[in-house]
Formats: sequence, structure tokens, C-alpha cells
Amino acid sequence: DSEAGELNFCNPKATYTIVTDQTLNKRDKHWPDLFLSKANGQDIQKFWQHEYIKHGTCCSDLFNEEQYFDLALVLNDRFDLVKTFRNHGIIPLSSHTVHKIEKTIRSVTGVLPNLSCTKNMELLEIGICFNRNASNMIDCPTPKTCNPDKTNLITFP
Repeated sequence: DSEAGELNFCNPKATYTIVTDQTLNKRDKHWPDLFLSKANGQDIQKFWQHEYIKHGTCCSDLFNEEQYFDLALVLNDRFDLVKTFRNHGIIPLSSHTVHKIEKTIRSVTGVLPNLSCTKNMELLEIGICFNRNASNMIDCPTPKTCNPDKTNLITFP
């Protein structure tokens, strides 16, 4: 059931199309690769390739590659999590419990997020989960790398 499980790597043999011009600029502005330099991220596009192969292939019968990325950007723009964090006292270089960060995100999304952390428990990624056709947000099915012990502290970088 796609409502209950994660939608990952549905077609690992799928290919990704390198983008240029306006499409490249739009993706890089709203969904940049933070691990590579801007030039390398735009040239290689490994991050977007990974995201499409991992998640986009699970709804390829509903959305082509370009539609998948356009939808992801629209869904991302629904929430200003940085502003929400600031309003709840979660500011750069501060540390908070997993519970507080989850509760803060849930206050605007209504659902339980996936939180990914570095080995040093710095917040790396916030995942908001949707059903397969992206019509509804759903609680993310499994915790990620932030220890699910609600008392552990996560640093907001």
C-alpha cells in the first residue's frame, strides 16, 4: 500500500535528463545541491539525479521527470520552515530535542516528518511525506538518522 510504505527506488534503472538554462536556474535556486560547489552541482546534477531515481520513479506513471521536479518545488514552497523554526526559537547553532523539532514541523504541516542528521546530530534534511499522487501529506513511515529517542538533542546548523 503506497499510503503506508516509503516510495523509494521503484525503478533503479531509470535515467535522468541533464537540464540547462531556465530549468537549471529554477532547480538550483529552489533546490540546490549543498554538498557540491554551485558549478559542480549544476554541471554534474548528481543530487537531482539521485532524488529522481529514488523518489520520482515511483510516480512516473503519474508525472514525467519535469513534472515531478516542478511538483516538488511547488510542494516545497507551501511551507517556510526556516521562518517557522525562528518563530519557535529554533535558530542556527541552537540545539533542541527531536520532539520539539517534530512538533514545530507538525504545527505547520499537520504530519510527522522524517529528520536526517549527521553523525554529530546536526539537522541535515527534513522530509515531508506525501501519498503517491501528492494529493495528501502523510506521516512519514519510518524515522531516519536522527535518533528517534525524543530526548536526544539535534543542532540546527
